[in-house]
Amino acid sequence: MSVQRRAAALVAAVVLTAGLAGCGSPEQHDASRHRGGDLTYLDAEAPASLQIQVGYWQNSLLKDQLLDRLVYQDPKTFEFVPWIAERWTVDSSKRVYEFTIRDGVTYSNGQPLDAESVRRNLDWEANGDKAKGITRNTYFPKVDSITADNPRRTVRVTLTEPYAPFIAVLSLNTSGLVADATIDASKEKQSVVTNLIGSGPFVAVSEIPDKKVVLAKRRGYDWAPATAPHQGEAYLDSITVIPVTEDSVRVGALRAGQADAIRYSQPPDERLLAREGFDVRGLRTPGLANVLDVRQTAPFMKDINVRKAIGFGIDRNEILHTLYTDNWKPAQNIVTKNFPGYTDRSDAVRYDPDEAVRRLEASGWTHLNGDGYRIKDGHELAVKIYVDVYDHTAKPMYELIQRQLRRIGIRLVIRQTDFANYPTASIEDSVGLRRNGWPTADPVRLWQNYDSKGGDLYALDGADPNIDRLLHAQISATDPAQRLKVLEEYNNYVIDNAYSIPLLEDTQIFAVAPRVRGFANAANSVPWFYDTWIDESATAGPQKGSTDR
Repeated sequence: MSVQRRAAALVAAVVLTAGLAGCGSPEQHDASRHRGGDLTYLDAEAPASLQIQVGYWQNSLLKDQLLDRLVYQDPKTFEFVPWIAERWTVDSSKRVYEFTIRDGVTYSNGQPLDAESVRRNLDWEANGDKAKGITRNTYFPKVDSITADNPRRTVRVTLTEPYAPFIAVLSLNTSGLVADATIDASKEKQSVVTNLIGSGPFVAVSEIPDKKVVLAKRRGYDWAPATAPHQGEAYLDSITVIPVTEDSVRVGALRAGQADAIRYSQPPDERLLAREGFDVRGLRTPGLANVLDVRQTAPFMKDINVRKAIGFGIDRNEILHTLYTDNWKPAQNIVTKNFPGYTDRSDAVRYDPDEAVRRLEASGWTHLNGDGYRIKDGHELAVKIYVDVYDHTAKPMYELIQRQLRRIGIRLVIRQTDFANYPTASIEDSVGLRRNGWPTADPVRLWQNYDSKGGDLYALDGADPNIDRLLHAQISATDPAQRLKVLEEYNNYVIDNAYSIPLLEDTQIFAVAPRVRGFANAANSVPWFYDTWIDESATAGPQKGSTDR
């Protein structure tokens, strides 16, 4: 049976009910309308808790449609521009911020989004809600005070100390603005998408957990960022988001006309869909590159020669040529091009098996066992990794890296687990490598990931004070030029010490049906459907003459 037919059998029922849920009055489907329609989007992952401070990637698409922020990061220029805050000022100490709030904005339940509402949101983000078990937004700086002046439409935030990424943090969907009804709800209710009451261009109207979420156009929406592609209401009448974890089923549903857009396909399917006339996009927005973080608690990982040998033993060009398409590029730093602190470090990020062997032998790994792996003091040189559940191309890539490292005598032990257990399993003390990488608005993510009191993803536990020193210096810098200098120093230090091994520039793959117009992505790579619409006169599926598989 073809992939298209299998897809039809597996998702037809869900897509049928999605279409019914998206239906409204008859005029919504009048083909004479220029812009509108109901879009079905298949994601590779099911959303998790929608509680605002929870930063799961798979929640980003829903949050971006529902929640406005004070600040907007333009996806073309990546500059920070006004949104709900129509302007802001910062004093000379870089501690006092004053925001002027846009007039006339309301949440979808009718509550005004005024200065007092912003004050309450920021206070909630800064302090959380201990009585409900809601933690503070970990991206948020420590604050001395937050005050509102409703008649003047201003909110003043006084920070405890300078915090360079503050404006960038206010553009993230973890800083999305919500109505009092959401803040007042229990933690459990806040986690449900239909209880997420924002001021965005869409509203969540229904959910079947792990099956689908239906969003509807927010009537009367008229406060998009100034640099948005249009003003006023969104064009689409509804969006149905369906999680489909099997790659072939998403692709088959798109080809069969049961879906309008999907996230993630395997590289061979990228070529197939492009040949059939689908718009296949590989987005590499600025942020952290895809890397292998080296965890110091695992056997042998404290040895810099072993860490460097792993990096020199990985052939990124072979990985790209064998497994990927032209949508993917090799990483040359731990951050992507055009991201603060980036420099070309291909001098250190290179395939050099001779140097890898030299490094290993310098650390006493001079003998091979019968399987061809290096041994020392009765121990085999092996390192464990769990397949990254958030990247559907991870397993074949790990298997190729496994073969590459075998050439220099290192055994890569690959383990698998599920979504629920991966966050814990991947940071067990015995795990030596863990994949990371994320599109992000600001290098604050480095501090989140690697500070010894934060993510500590190198598992150093403060053993290298230079990591914490440089991370703290970059977030507290008051001079942008000085911050860039510190970021370059940090990135170089990490590469020179092989704490992270760069692999690829982070790439998000989307495939879009020909009838979809205005498909665009936010600065964090996820689709923002504000300007999207369905052209009913265009074909929904493959072009004529395409062949089934």
